[in-house]
Amino acid sequence: MRVKLEWLNELVDLTGLSVDEIVKTLSLYSTEVEGVEKVVSGTNLVIGHVLQRVPHPNSDHLSICQVDLGDKVTQIVCGAPNVAQGQYVIVATEGAVLPGDFKIKKSKIRGEESNGMICSLSELGMEKKYVSEEYQAGIYYFTDEVKAGDDPLEKLNLKDEVVELGLTPNRGDLLSMLGVAYEVSAVFKRELKPLAYSLTECDEENEKAVNVTIEDKDCSLYYAKVLKDLQIKKSPTWLQSRLIAFGVRPINNVVDITNYILALFGQPLHAFDYDKLGQNIVVRKAYENEKMVTLDNIERSLLPTDLVITDGKKPVALAGVMGGLDTEITSETKNMVLEVAVFDPITIRKTSSRLNLRSEASTRYEKGIDANRSKIALEYACYLLQTLAGAKVLKGVTVAGKADLPDKEIKITKAYIDKHLGTDIDAKAIEEYFTRLGFKVEGENGEYVVKVPNRRLDITMKDDLVEEVGRLHGYVHLPLTLPATSLAGGRSPYQTNRRKLKHNLIGLGLNEVVNYSLVADNNTFQQNHIENSSDIELLYPLSNDRRILRRSLVPSLLENVSYAYNRKIKDIQIFEVGKTYSQIGDEYYEEEYLAIAIANQFSDTLWQGKTEKADFYLLKGLLEAAFANLGISFTYAPILNPGNELHPLRSATIYSANKEVGYIGTLHPMYAKEKDLQDVWVCEVKLGKLLQVELQGKIYKYISKVPSVERDIAVVVKKDVLASELLEVIKQADKKILSEVKIFDVYEGEKVASDEKSIALKLVFTSNETLTDEVINQKIEKILKQLAEKLHAKLRD
Repeated sequence: MRVKLEWLNELVDLTGLSVDEIVKTLSLYSTEVEGVEKVVSGTNLVIGHVLQRVPHPNSDHLSICQVDLGDKVTQIVCGAPNVAQGQYVIVATEGAVLPGDFKIKKSKIRGEESNGMICSLSELGMEKKYVSEEYQAGIYYFTDEVKAGDDPLEKLNLKDEVVELGLTPNRGDLLSMLGVAYEVSAVFKRELKPLAYSLTECDEENEKAVNVTIEDKDCSLYYAKVLKDLQIKKSPTWLQSRLIAFGVRPINNVVDITNYILALFGQPLHAFDYDKLGQNIVVRKAYENEKMVTLDNIERSLLPTDLVITDGKKPVALAGVMGGLDTEITSETKNMVLEVAVFDPITIRKTSSRLNLRSEASTRYEKGIDANRSKIALEYACYLLQTLAGAKVLKGVTVAGKADLPDKEIKITKAYIDKHLGTDIDAKAIEEYFTRLGFKVEGENGEYVVKVPNRRLDITMKDDLVEEVGRLHGYVHLPLTLPATSLAGGRSPYQTNRRKLKHNLIGLGLNEVVNYSLVADNNTFQQNHIENSSDIELLYPLSNDRRILRRSLVPSLLENVSYAYNRKIKDIQIFEVGKTYSQIGDEYYEEEYLAIAIANQFSDTLWQGKTEKADFYLLKGLLEAAFANLGISFTYAPILNPGNELHPLRSATIYSANKEVGYIGTLHPMYAKEKDLQDVWVCEVKLGKLLQVELQGKIYKYISKVPSVERDIAVVVKKDVLASELLEVIKQADKKILSEVKIFDVYEGEKVASDEKSIALKLVFTSNETLTDEVINQKIEKILKQLAEKLHAKLRD
């Protein structure tokens, strides 16, 4: 919100307050001040009267002007095409400094002496969008009565500062000059100045000239006022300057007055050409597929959620958003209808957001309008139109809906305020704070009924009143206390384990990546789909590539791999720990996963000529090593449904404690070819309950004083028996001295049946006592017996 201090001083007494004091105090007790600036600036500026203008003898575009500065006549060379004899212009005299640190010096231009510069508004720092068309290509000249030697900035009403307030979303009341005036009055204990105006109405009755019907509850109030015999022309300087300071470009007196009321009251207005509109106004929701052309000359397709103003048949305005082209005010308009209304904030926001039509008016409607100030805003607008446009104002007003809303009553006590602020504020002081804010206070002995006017829509409960007392009392005056409880926290077992898992992966040589949770709709991996689940899609995505919450981490890792491949980086070792999202019916699921992707060469020792290539066993080893010191182990089984992404014969399902937790494998050849991702291995593990268990302390054992004993055996089993099943049976057969089991060979050939395979295993036995052949043989016999019973395995000859 941009606040012109000269204008503010007309509403509330600022006498004796410096700009620095206003800025500092508002920042401490009200709202943040983001900056202070001037619309135009410059030193050594005076109004000059052009006495004579002749062409420059050595130039076809320069002019030599004799200019009266009030105390002397001087010669200035000017290049503006619109400079003319008799004009009153802005002159930067010798020694002047203009915006951009541009200094004016006495000089010769094409051999002719020039003692200053005749200025345009842009050269004084005004943004070009605020400069009227007649001044766009040249210098500014006054049309109001002025005299040579006067201060031009004062005559332009732009000598003062403009304060930029940074407003929080709840303070919609500060989006008007009157709202800021109330705030300044409360903060600085200054009297508000009443708006002085006098409106004269003619004998013709307004209610006979226009009818209003409200057919939808999203319009709670609608005033319509007819004005006739308008004289559309340029606005006076004081009005233009205030609009420019507010951030609105002046157009003509009628449009400027509606914008002025918007800035002053925070009440949007809309003007219709009465002769084009007719006598009937109906407020309703749009029909399905109904269309209208808005003021920007664009045809809009409307929805039944859009609120429209109609002439009884067709839409003539999008309520609170933009008017229609058919009834706009033009230079030919003589009669008009002025609309002042209150619309539902949510409805306005939906329409303006859908059509991308954000404006000062829609912004205020979205934050809420004070219905109790609507009528006075209409009357003041009519007063200005009568004064500045010669309008004939019809008697009375046509109104529909509910006006004059009662104040909100909130009960609160001094004890409640002190408890929440940690203070002991005097009861009289609390009453004074409420009174300064313009609230009515009833009650005594520290128990109050506070009546809050409708302009403060942000105040709805006791805690809001506590905040108001706190800021007017001054946050700097609140006592300093230490927290009553310790703020020290700690990580949960899950968080501790997750951090340790990441450290393990990094220690194994992998690099962590972090990808977007929002992906394209085709960015899923079939293995990670929950049965009957569906994607969670954003209602208003920023782009099609960021419209779906991901259901798998692997596709994002594959994009990382593809990005690296395209830049000639072929050796990849990356992982990500992140969340996935899915939906089943009305239920939403959020789960955390670990995903790893490796490709091509993992490590090498060139001086020995050794390299380690990415494959199933390397990825499996990395996964198991990362989880090993968390006390988590895995088993594997052939994947039953590899889908279109994983290789059917080089992939496996991962299990932990007999529960499926993920998958591991390489990409399907067709999928890899389509994505140009050869030699890539991936795995994805659901962390969930895996990391929930609190880590137990490690139990250390003495190294055995006697050597371990190794035995090699080879057993024959059916081809469909998994090696993991074989290992599990052996480990269960002896848990006392069998310390390690390793597979070191698998044979299929002529020495075993065609439906069988031979698996060679190394068994390591460890004990603190000497292990004899008799003890070892007994253990091996027990193991072979268990293998025969459970897997029909037999010792190979």
